[in-house]
Amino acid sequence: MNELIPIASVKSRETFYLAKDSHLLRQIAGIERELIESSKDEVLTMTGYCVPCSKKVSFLVDMQWGGQLTENSWLPNWRERLECPLCRMNNRQRLMATLIKQELDVLQEKHVYLMEQVTPIYNWVKSNFKNHAIVGSEYLGYEYLGGEIINGIRHEDVENMSFKSDALDLIVSNDVFEHVPNPAKAFAECARVLKSGGVMLATIPFHFNSDKSIVRAKITNGQLEHILTPAYHGNPVSADGSLVFTDFGWDVLKEMQSAGFSNINIEVYASEEFGHLGGGQLVFRLNKC
Repeated sequence: MNELIPIASVKSRETFYLAKDSHLLRQIAGIERELIESSKDEVLTMTGYCVPCSKKVSFLVDMQWGGQLTENSWLPNWRERLECPLCRMNNRQRLMATLIKQELDVLQEKHVYLMEQVTPIYNWVKSNFKNHAIVGSEYLGYEYLGGEIINGIRHEDVENMSFKSDALDLIVSNDVFEHVPNPAKAFAECARVLKSGGVMLATIPFHFNSDKSIVRAKITNGQLEHILTPAYHGNPVSADGSLVFTDFGWDVLKEMQSAGFSNINIEVYASEEFGHLGGGQLVFRLNKC
């Protein structure tokens, strides 16, 4: 299997747009159009290599998770689809799994924290990297203490984690920070608990056309205040979903730097071989020196 490398690693809006206009992404866009035009209904499959499963599979693409209809066609949410029929991970989750594998395919033990515990990607990491110390958690409510185990699930609040300072080599966050009331505090906590030389890999719904982040909701004196119409994303431990507090724009990079990260890059990934379509999938790589 070839190593998955980003087609670009950017720090600014200008370099990001150059990457989005790359020859490879234009090719990927052509593949997307061909797939949609070849489907007779709003479901299609695409053959590719699933890294978590270590085999070729037929990835599923359909209209779930925000697919859109136009007058002449349909547009799936590539980021949330391209789901493997075996491990059930979608495009962004398989991408993160691949990057985790590349970080953990080493003999030296690493201490790893995933901001999830009841998901396929956590189960895959826990099962496949037994030579490392793997911890996962979910946010279960303000009434619990960090590190407390509730019905077999560890609770952590990423604004106030129970880990000691300089304890972790790798943090993995899949679409978490947009649901945190105070993301600046959460970024600072992540920098605190990482060792020098540690890294955080994070996916975040990113509004790359916006210079400034938009606060959709906030908590003041313990009370929730909606500034914009409430938006919710899926939550593996709650049928009510998770409220979105922030739509992140480019100023999030400065916020991450102020939190204590010394090197921050947005990596852009695209690969027909691994089934990573959708105009470039983004992963934030935050290093602590």
